[in-house]
Amino acid sequence: MFLWVMIVAGSSSLWGAERLDTPAAKPAGSGVIVHSDGYILTANHVVANAKRIFVVTAGEFRAPATLISTDSEHDLALLKVETVGLTEARIGYAGAVRLDQEIITVGFSFGLREVSVTRGRIAAVRTRGVQRVFQVDAAINPGNSGGAIFNRRGEVVGVLTTKFTHPSGIVPEGMSFALPISYATPLLANIPDFDFTMIGKGRKDAKGGGEDKGLAQEVVRTTVLIETVRNTDTASMPPAPAQIAGASSKSDLPAVVSPRLQPSPVRDPAPSAQDEEAIARVNDQLRAAQEDELKQLAQRGIAQPEGMVVIPAGEFLMGAEDGLQDARPLHRVHLSSYWFDKYEVTNARYRQCVEGGGCTPPKDRLTFEDPQRAQHPVTNITWSQARSFCQWQGKRLPTEAEWEKAARGTDGRRYPWGNDGELVKSHMRNGELKPGANGTEPVGRQAATASPYGVFDLIGSVSQWVKDWYAEDFYQASPARDPQGPLRGSFRVLRGGEWNEKPPDLRASYRGWDDVTYWGPTLGVRCAGDVP
Repeated sequence: MFLWVMIVAGSSSLWGAERLDTPAAKPAGSGVIVHSDGYILTANHVVANAKRIFVVTAGEFRAPATLISTDSEHDLALLKVETVGLTEARIGYAGAVRLDQEIITVGFSFGLREVSVTRGRIAAVRTRGVQRVFQVDAAINPGNSGGAIFNRRGEVVGVLTTKFTHPSGIVPEGMSFALPISYATPLLANIPDFDFTMIGKGRKDAKGGGEDKGLAQEVVRTTVLIETVRNTDTASMPPAPAQIAGASSKSDLPAVVSPRLQPSPVRDPAPSAQDEEAIARVNDQLRAAQEDELKQLAQRGIAQPEGMVVIPAGEFLMGAEDGLQDARPLHRVHLSSYWFDKYEVTNARYRQCVEGGGCTPPKDRLTFEDPQRAQHPVTNITWSQARSFCQWQGKRLPTEAEWEKAARGTDGRRYPWGNDGELVKSHMRNGELKPGANGTEPVGRQAATASPYGVFDLIGSVSQWVKDWYAEDFYQASPARDPQGPLRGSFRVLRGGEWNEKPPDLRASYRGWDDVTYWGPTLGVRCAGDVP
């Protein structure tokens, strides 16, 4: 309490100025304090297009906030208020969340100044592409967006969002969705001294009674109300004190500090005949180099492994200048020769590993045990299961650089077949590339999308686990030869995607990522190997 008094006294001029100004800020949602130095996590849609942002704590203290970083893909944003000594929430493991687990949601319903605490359970763990989302049955009202969901240990395990909808298109009363807190890791990395070693080290589960009441009081202290002044509200906003004094109009600008905004999708230009001819020439050159490599290996007594192709040593263009931020910049990478699976691992091949004792069954065995889907790609496996399968076969997971070179060749093309994005749209309209009813189809069926090296189903099928840890800025300092990814991280990289993904996500340069414990109907694997 003494610390709070010091904060208020030391910050009275700042907050006092805001109270005198009384901008026409409106309640926009909720947030959660993730660091005592004033860092707030909320949903991106809560603060999107805001001209000014204000944070109101449960103790009725109000302060202006700056936008530090955003992740529009996962609907997350990190804010900062200039103060210290806030009560921060503990961060939990999203991978430990289980179906029917009891949770607590906290937020400022309807924009009121009173915090609402609601109890509920995890009704489902749903998948959208390579993303996970928790479906909760707690009674959530407008104003709760951006607020946290807590487990019984008082740890944040998710952030409430409106990004997702119920599969039926009708959201039953009392049903909402939350993004796993693990997706916020890249944003939390912007906090200078955030201690990632403390994740998952909350207190023991509350048993009820006074202990349960204490938990509710604790999570309330970490919850804040987010108010915003939108660009459309400028007419109702009175001038700031600096403007009254004749200062520069820069005070009208949004308070943003180096946000990580995703660029707007770039349309693929229609390929010219010259471009198509150039692609064809490169394809011929790559196949010739591939054949030469196989001949040289045969002379050394090295046979081509069954079901694999050789990717010759040499440079290729990795990344993209017009892609998402984590795929920039376009850069040259030299890779040593390696073997690469021609097809994704099928249910039949994975079954051999399970029966041989080298693998555990997929987490969801419905499609795995269907004999009609033996030649479909195996799905519902974690990163560790994918690695175990490759090791059982005497192989390894490919690096993301190896996956990308196998997918796009050496010339930096957008897709395995070239640069024609209209090809995807036309085939989708005609239904020629529509996946099977279970979300997959037999491997190798989509010959038109094969890469110049003869690798199938790199896009338009399941996402595939690769070796690398994920880091958004890894390309800024990536080694020029045989990059292996960051030394450590919180997520592993996924490459490839389904036809129902957004066009930018179908490019060969697109980088997905997920927690190593996650699995789903769109997560599969293919393997690689070293050439002696």
